[in-house]
Amino acid sequence: MSIVKPHKNITARRLALDFYQFVRAQSVIVRFLGRQFHRSQEYVEMDITYKCNLKCANCNRSCAQLPSRIEMSVEQVENFIQESIEHRVYWKRIRILGGEPTLHSRFFDIIELLLNYRKNFNPDVRLVLCTNLFGNKVRDIVSRLPEEITIKSTVKTSPVNLFRPFNMAPVDTWYNRFSDYSCGCRIIEDCGLGLTPSGYYMCAIAGGIDRVFGFDRGRETLPSPDDSMVDQMKVFCRLCGHFGFAWPVKTQKLSHTWRQAYKKPLQRTAISAPLKDEAP
Repeated sequence: MSIVKPHKNITARRLALDFYQFVRAQSVIVRFLGRQFHRSQEYVEMDITYKCNLKCANCNRSCAQLPSRIEMSVEQVENFIQESIEHRVYWKRIRILGGEPTLHSRFFDIIELLLNYRKNFNPDVRLVLCTNLFGNKVRDIVSRLPEEITIKSTVKTSPVNLFRPFNMAPVDTWYNRFSDYSCGCRIIEDCGLGLTPSGYYMCAIAGGIDRVFGFDRGRETLPSPDDSMVDQMKVFCRLCGHFGFAWPVKTQKLSHTWRQAYKKPLQRTAISAPLKDEAP
């Protein structure tokens, strides 16, 4: 396996970019300049499981706030690979994430499928495992990976870590009242298309949000190149603390919409009604 240096979630550069994207997403600016971001045609992030051995505050997959043993089926990975081959999509990078991805019950089966895809169809694709490297079990599994897999890790040594306040829904904040949520954020370009147990999303974080709110907005098949997925951005970006700018914190922060959602998981409550009426 190829190990890269520890990944930092929070940097001065990222905070500056977050502030700029907040300004750039204001409706009056979007009206003149158009949307800043467009969903990736080159990168994919696969959330293969929501199981995790840490309970980080502000987890953007809700692994701590709403624990789940949901995981992606091996058949879903096979379908993704088959669709990529049939449509001649040559991904530049595929990331395997979670939760903690090494906790998937058939982790090595998924890795083998992706390695065969790389060998037989797309030798230039970069396969990246994103792991917390926390605990002996995880480190043991990672140590058994072949060199074709690149390891990206925050190398967590504690369940208390610095994150953006993911659960502060922009729709609950006064300073986002003029934001255009169809703009998305840089995650949809930098991280790529999301494949989750619930289907395809403009980013994997959106799939994690859908797990909690139950909108069932995931695409069942690989989106075509002309699918902008803006309809998903209108729904999920207004709930995501990564949209725009938010100061990073170590303690859990919850706005009203998220607090209510965690009380009634996977139910279409009155909270979701305005979002269901969005035009696709």
